[in-house]
Amino acid sequence: ADMQAEGSSQCCTRVAPTLRVPAAMAEFQSLLENIDNFKGLLVKHEEVIHQKKAVLQEKKKIAADMQAEIDELTKEFDGMAHRKEELEKTIEEAEKAYSRITQSTQTLQAVIQQEFHRFQDPNPLGSSTKLAGSPKS
Repeated sequence: ADMQAEGSSQCCTRVAPTLRVPAAMAEFQSLLENIDNFKGLLVKHEEVIHQKKAVLQEKKKIAADMQAEIDELTKEFDGMAHRKEELEKTIEEAEKAYSRITQSTQTLQAVIQQEFHRFQDPNPLGSSTKLAGSPKS
């Protein structure tokens, strides 16, 4: 069996160089073509990465601008909400003041009418003496 194995290996070594070299060269050429294909894919991939990076930067800038706008609008809204509260308090105070003024006016009007009726006198001399003295009831 050893002799047969040696004989077959000798047989193959004699034939192999002529058959293996062109096959190996074809294999190497195929590998070189694959490498070139991968290099082409790498260049295209780098171009896509560069484009995506540019798009990403643009989107980040848009997002930052929008966030700044949102922050400004939020600040403006908060200011407006605070101003609304102030206006509501002002209106409430003004309504209370108006109510007090109308009540005071009504009270003053009632007092004036009461005093006017009290001091009404058909005798002008009598009424002038009463007004000067201002008697209280």
